[in-house]
Amino acid sequence: MVDRWSAFRPSPAPTIAIPFGVRSIGQYRLDAGPIDNIPPRRFVQLYWCTSGRIRFIIPTGTAVIGAGEIFVYPSRTAHRMSALDPSTVYWWLTVDGPMADRAVEAFGLRPPWPRRAGPPPERLFRRIASLIPDPAPANERAAAVLGWELLSAAASGGPAATSDDSVERLHRSLVDRASDPSLSVTQLATELKADRSVLTRRFTDAFGMAPKPFLQSLRLGRAMALLHTTTTPVAIVAQECGFADPGYFARAFRKCTGQSPEQFRQG
Repeated sequence: MVDRWSAFRPSPAPTIAIPFGVRSIGQYRLDAGPIDNIPPRRFVQLYWCTSGRIRFIIPTGTAVIGAGEIFVYPSRTAHRMSALDPSTVYWWLTVDGPMADRAVEAFGLRPPWPRRAGPPPERLFRRIASLIPDPAPANERAAAVLGWELLSAAASGGPAATSDDSVERLHRSLVDRASDPSLSVTQLATELKADRSVLTRRFTDAFGMAPKPFLQSLRLGRAMALLHTTTTPVAIVAQECGFADPGYFARAFRKCTGQSPEQFRQG
C-alpha cells in the first residue's frame, strides 16, 4: 500500500527577499520497505511521524522515529530512509533560503534523535499546502510564516505519558488556535471537560511551562515571523497573532524581546 500526496512551490528557490522559505510539503502512507535513497539536497527536510516507524541513515549510524516523533535532515545531506512497519504514515516539510539551516538549528531541532513532538498539527500542514502552489509573493510570505510556526510547534515537544489525552489535546488546541484572541485556558478546559487547575498542573509538568505563558509564547513567536517576513502593519500583525489589543501586544513584545515591534522589524 502506497498513498502519497505533496505540494510544491513553483520556483526552485524563494522568489522574494526572505531568509527562510517553504519549498514543499506532503504526507506519505507506506508499507514496510525503502522510502528514499538519494544524493545530498539543498534544502532542510523535517519528518513528523503519525504511525509506524521510520529508520534514517545518518553519519553516526541510524535513527528511528515512531508516532509523535520527528527527525530532520540538514541541507547538503543524503537522504536514506525506510519504513519499518506496515501502514507507516508521516508528514514532511522542506525549507530553504539563506537561513534555513540556522532557523531549524535555532529551534533546537538537532541530534540526538528521535525528538518527541506529539501528534502532527495536520491543520497547519494543510494550510501550508494550500498556499505554496500559488506563485503570488503574498502567499510565499504567508507560507514562510506558517512554516516558522510549524517548526515552533515541533520544537515545543510532546507531553509526558499520561493516563488520558487531555494534556495532549490541550497542547494541540493551543498550537492550532493560537491566532484566536478569544481563546483561553478556561474555555479549553471546559471543552475538554477537565478541571482547569488539574489540567494546568499536568500541562506544566509535561512541558515545563503553564498553558497561559505557553500560548503567549506561541503568539509572540508568530508575530516575530510576520514582522520579519512581511510589511503587514503592526496592528494587523497583533490581530492575526491573537492579540485583541495592539497596545498590550506592544508591551508584551517589548517585555519578551527588549524591543518594540517596529524596532524588531528594522533590525
